[in-house]
Amino acid sequence: MRKLELLSPAKNLQVGIAAINHGADAVYIGAPAFGARATAANSLEDISELIQYAHQFNVKVYVALNTILYDNEIDHAVDLAHSLYNIHADALIIQDLGLLECDLPPIPIHASTQLNNRTAEKVAFLEKVGFSQVVLARELNLRQIADISAKTSVPLEFFVHGALCVCYSGQCYMSEYAKERSGNRGECAQMCRHKYTLQGLGENRDGYFLSTMDLSLCNRLEDLILAGISSFKIEGRLKDEDYVKNVTAYFRAKLDAFITKHSDFQRSSKGICSPTFTPDIHKTFTRGFTEYYIDKQQNKIANIRSPKSQGEYIGTVESQGRDGVKIKTTVALHNGDGLCFYDKNDELTGIQVNAANGKSITLHKPIQIPVKTEVWRNYDNDFQKKLAQSNQPRRLPVQAVCAFDGLSYSLSLSDADGHSVTVERTATEIAKNPQRQKETFISQISKMGDSMFCLESIDCQGTSIPFVAVSDINALRREACELLRAKIIESVETMGTSSSFLQKNNVQYPLSEPLDFRLNVANQKAADFFHRHGIEVSQRAFECGHLKNVPLMTTKYCIRYQLGNCKKGHAEPIELFDRTHKFRVEFDCEKCEMNIFSME
Repeated sequence: MRKLELLSPAKNLQVGIAAINHGADAVYIGAPAFGARATAANSLEDISELIQYAHQFNVKVYVALNTILYDNEIDHAVDLAHSLYNIHADALIIQDLGLLECDLPPIPIHASTQLNNRTAEKVAFLEKVGFSQVVLARELNLRQIADISAKTSVPLEFFVHGALCVCYSGQCYMSEYAKERSGNRGECAQMCRHKYTLQGLGENRDGYFLSTMDLSLCNRLEDLILAGISSFKIEGRLKDEDYVKNVTAYFRAKLDAFITKHSDFQRSSKGICSPTFTPDIHKTFTRGFTEYYIDKQQNKIANIRSPKSQGEYIGTVESQGRDGVKIKTTVALHNGDGLCFYDKNDELTGIQVNAANGKSITLHKPIQIPVKTEVWRNYDNDFQKKLAQSNQPRRLPVQAVCAFDGLSYSLSLSDADGHSVTVERTATEIAKNPQRQKETFISQISKMGDSMFCLESIDCQGTSIPFVAVSDINALRREACELLRAKIIESVETMGTSSSFLQKNNVQYPLSEPLDFRLNVANQKAADFFHRHGIEVSQRAFECGHLKNVPLMTTKYCIRYQLGNCKKGHAEPIELFDRTHKFRVEFDCEKCEMNIFSME
């Protein structure tokens, strides 16, 4: 039976619990330091609380410790790894290979996408040095994923939804160069979302030429499963709770639909989730969706008009009135909705609906919108209310048996995985109305209250039924629930400690990989790791000292192709200028890649 994992982001404890309650099989969350989203760090106390909640349902918690490290940070990172192991984290997500030279605890380690995992040779190497899961590069197509899966046995993780880095992950240095904020250290300034003036393709033009649309592979899950992916990752450790609820519930339904049709697959966690809304990925943050390069060698994947959220397309302006507009749409509009459109300067402009009456809306403030203007909704007020109200906890189905034998009585609870507990009690008198007493037991045991359980079935055994007060039945139920919960968590944590220590070896690092500053070696431990694997580091990481005449970004995305100007073999460089920095863009048509260099 092959297990499939839906992996959701957790900005913090609250978002992590929301992800679990809406269907995540695993969540990933930032450590107190050294996470690739510096503003999404979390305390050990909060991570521990999230782990306790997650493990009730066999949900895994992966902790991101995935920045490159300086020499004076290594010891702190190792201490953090031990602390996370002690609170039963299920894995560490890392980028800096220097950590493999350190005294790590026996905790599974996952290879961050920041390691630029694009080839079977690279993934095989990572597997051989001890990684237990590998996050593949987003740029891979189905054929490449299948090739990696065929040549390795390590579980493969792949992004299926969310914001995209236009550059190969871990290979972008534009932010560090321009702002001294390193993406490899969790402080990306998002140079790709800047507005640039493009020079070199005829008349100069302005646009967001490096700003990609958002990824969504919701319709390609079966293809990815057949190609070998087992963990389906939603991007968004900076996203809010409502976003995570909606997207997690949406992909949960998609994966469950596949599992229902294929008996040889199953979920990797357990428990019943009950969202109180119908999930729709178009109703939370989106710049428009792309399937990236999952099929095509080339693709138009940018939204050069705006890096902001457009939301769902709803229609066009039919007429303009004094206080509002009428929109040609099939979508129901609501008071308080947020709409947007591109104005005469081609800038995305937001407007708020003050009152909606069918297709006619009164706006929060007067604004001129020409007839036939396209309109999107990036805030659905009615949907947001439903999201906010969706707070049902996850529940685990259990079977209950009430056994009666004279003055003795007991309650046994068991789950589908074989965990069971029994709590016994003794009463002082026999019930005068046995049938009513039996019904009282059934009624009170069925009220699982704020426990993690829901009752799947209840069986009463025995004919001599004692009289037991309602308060005592409730106490019996609460004790049994707590004992079963503790047994379930203990079994998960015992399984999590079975990983062996990393075994150092001398496997050759793939020579096809970049062997210069793009190895991102920022500490001596990392240099030692590469030395042991046959590579002498000639250049330290870009963050250790800015290098000249080196690619600040390498990407599969091509501006020329995006603009319909692909030269298919010989493309002259172009220039980008964002009012602060000027960059030269070169095209490697043989590799179908684009490289960006500084011109300063």
